Amino acid sequence: MKIAISADIEGATGYAGGTEGGFPANYAGPGETHPDYMRQRLLLTADINAAIEGAIEAGAETFVVHDTHGLDMRNVLIEELNPAASLVKGRPIIFFDHRDLDEGYDLAFYIGMHARSGEAAMRSHVLDWPRITEIRINGLPASESHITAALAGHFGIRSGLITGDDAICAEIRAWSGDTIETAVTKYSLSRYAARCVGVLESQDRIRKAARAAVEQADRMPVSGYDFPITMEVEFLDREVAYTCSWMPEVRYDGNRVVSYTNDSFLAIHEFLLAAFWIGASKLNP
Repeated sequence: MKIAISADIEGATGYAGGTEGGFPANYAGPGETHPDYMRQRLLLTADINAAIEGAIEAGAETFVVHDTHGLDMRNVLIEELNPAASLVKGRPIIFFDHRDLDEGYDLAFYIGMHARSGEAAMRSHVLDWPRITEIRINGLPASESHITAALAGHFGIRSGLITGDDAICAEIRAWSGDTIETAVTKYSLSRYAARCVGVLESQDRIRKAARAAVEQADRMPVSGYDFPITMEVEFLDREVAYTCSWMPEVRYDGNRVVSYTNDSFLAIHEFLLAAFWIGASKLNP
C-alpha cells in the first residue's frame, strides 16, 4: 500500500502558535532560526513518523510526505523522517503538489491540521489569515482539510486519517460520515490557546489511528463534492478580489468575493492557487 501524507504544523503535537510556527511575531530575527520553531519541526516530524509506524504495523509499505506549511514548505526534517518515506518540499506546494498525486496512491493521511477561518480554534485560517477571510465550496465554509481531501479524491485517493485539534477532527468526521480516523493532538480553548496532549500520548493516538485507517482502508471514502463545484474566495481587501476577477470565467460580486465553477476539483484547486498567490503578492497591503 502506498500512502500520500499532507503535513501542516498548526495541528501538530505541542503547537500553540507564535514562534513555534516559524513566524517572527514575538521576537527580532528570522523565524526559521528560532529555537521554538526548530523544536516544533521535530514534533511535526515525529507526528508524521508515528503515523507511518502505525501504517507499517497494518501492512503499508510506501509513503510520500508533502510538506505544506508556510510559504516555502520546508518544515519536515528529512534527517529525522522514517526511512520508508520520501519528502516533497518547496514552493508552491499547497495541501499536496498535485503533480505527484497521479502515482497510484491507495490512501491519504492529513497530519497537523487546523480548523477553518472564523472558528474559535487554534490558529484557525484557510491559507492566509487575515488576507483570506473565508472559503466556501458549494455554499458551505471549507477548511484546508476539506480542500486537501477533495483534491486527493479527484485522483481517486481515499482519505484515511486526520490529526489535529478537536475542532477540525470533529468537523471532518461529520463531513465524511464519520469514516475517517482521527487523532486529537490538542483541545482548542480559543484561536490563541489550547490544552495540548502530552507528546507520548499524542503520538500514540496518531499511531493507533493510522493503523486502524490502513486496516479499514476499503471502507474509507473517496472524498469530494457534488458537481458542479463552485468555490468562493472571500478576501479582506476589495482590490485583491477585483484583480482576481480578471482570470477567465471567474465571477466577482463587486466587493470582496470571487468565485469559480467547474466539474473538476483539480481546476477548482488551480483557481484557488492563482487567487491565493495574487492575494499574497504586493498587491495586498
